[in-house]
This record gives sequence, C-alpha cells and structure tokens, in this order.
Amino acid sequence: MPERPIGSALKALAGSNVSRGFESRPLCLTNYRLDRRFVLLAVGTNVMAAGVAVALGFFLSSVTALAWIFGVLTVAALLNAVRVFAFPPVVARTDPGGLRVGGQLTVKPIRVPWLDIEDVTTEGGRLFVDRGNDEVLAFPLVYVGRRAPQLLRDIYDRLNAANGYRRFNPS
Repeated sequence: MPERPIGSALKALAGSNVSRGFESRPLCLTNYRLDRRFVLLAVGTNVMAAGVAVALGFFLSSVTALAWIFGVLTVAALLNAVRVFAFPPVVARTDPGGLRVGGQLTVKPIRVPWLDIEDVTTEGGRLFVDRGNDEVLAFPLVYVGRRAPQLLRDIYDRLNAANGYRRFNPS
C-alpha cells in the first residue's frame, strides 16, 4: 500500500520530522474568560432587572411614554443577559508583551509586562504577581475556574520565554 501524503507541503518536501523540536502551542494572545458560576449571577441579575422593568411597564401603562421606556429597558436587559451568557467577559489575558488580569464583573484591569515581574506564586486560590518595589498583585484564580492550571502554565511559559531561560517552575 503506497504511503499517502499527510500534513503540509513543507513536510512533504523536507520529510516527516520537520516539526520536531518546536512547541506545539504558539506564544500568541490567550484569553481566559470568567467562570460560569459568576456569569450566571450576572445573567440572573439582568433577568431580574428585566422582570422589574416589565412589571413597572404594565403598572404605568396608562402613560404610554413610560411604558415604552420600560419596554426598551426590558429588551436591553434581556439582550445583555444573552450577551454575557454567550460571551463571558475576559478576566485574564496573556500575550508576548505581558499579562493583563481583571476586567468586567471582576477587579479593575491591570497590565504587567513580563520583564517587570519578579516572582509569581499561588496560595489559597490566589495568584500573586510580585512586581518589585513591594508591589504585589493578587488575583483570585476562582474567576478563571477550571482553566486556572492552564493559566498558570501559560504564565510560567511566557515568563521563561521573556527571560530567555527556565527561571520559573510551576511545581
């Protein structure tokens, strides 16, 4: 049975071992979204606001302008609930330039370049980023949920790439 070509044209020209030695995961932009338990809280709040707006719209239906305003508020709250459920907000982002933690529905967003980070530790479900000069950034890993180990591995890999050696070890 003849061997069938698989992979790219480069593999076909250079042989099957062309990708050996390269990382399987490129160091590009990676987003970590808010965990579902926090998203559901935001969705529930929007649905409750929509319910209050509908009730007020019915009670004030004698005034047509107010009924329309509360109707528009109801639709806006429901659309926002669907948006937050479908696309949870980004709470952590890693890219070749640095780390950004925080965002909508969590803590204030802060960006830290990789070369400004002195040390990274985890304790009690929190990520501590030491920026030097007695500045320590604390970020609750519960916001990321099940992707917390992946975020930690990504941070350590990017710190190692930025520093040019294996300085940080997540274990």
